[in-house]
Amino acid sequence: MAALLRSRCAGVLLCRPLVALGGLTAARRASSAHALALGYVRKLDDIVKVELLEREPATAVKRIWEDFHANTADQSCGVAIEAKQNELLLARLAESPMFIAPVRRGDGFFVLAMQAKERSLCFTFLEDFKKSPETAVPWLFATVYDDLVPSKGVALLRADFMPKLLSKQEAAEVLGAVLTMYTSDKYDRIWIFNHAPKYFKVDEYLAQAGCSLPDRPAGAQ
Repeated sequence: MAALLRSRCAGVLLCRPLVALGGLTAARRASSAHALALGYVRKLDDIVKVELLEREPATAVKRIWEDFHANTADQSCGVAIEAKQNELLLARLAESPMFIAPVRRGDGFFVLAMQAKERSLCFTFLEDFKKSPETAVPWLFATVYDDLVPSKGVALLRADFMPKLLSKQEAAEVLGAVLTMYTSDKYDRIWIFNHAPKYFKVDEYLAQAGCSLPDRPAGAQ
């Protein structure tokens, strides 16, 4: 899958200055141990006491999960979704497990490459991924927990991120954008990226995300 994603991302460039990413190389080195931890899929019981959530109604479970990640967790963000949305998300992740996520910062932007496997989503810096998928450091690692779907009809999503590389707001925006695209009619674009990449219009996609590309020189392909 890594080779397929590399081929689809070959024409995607970092096209705006990223002055806000000063010190990025040092941050990558310093965060290598944290990156390894990001790739470890924790059980829901390792994060919360599931038996306590089982006592609550679905609305309270959603509120508790989202409030905890909004107000307490400093290196993760979370959202709760309905069972039908979760079913659609997992089906589409299986069908189209690769995509890209642009992130605006200051006057520039950068792009993360996403790979999904079962209930896990791994995001890495696109330029690092294109150079070496095997050594690209995870910037964000998201997991879908459906433990409570049978009893509460609610699935819990959690995204752990590297605070030296992403802010909490940026991580939450990436998670929200990917969730929206995979569970709405915007999924058509993701399907094209995975199954008909020559028709994927990266310029248009980035522009709609508020990340405009510079004008290309005359005659450029």
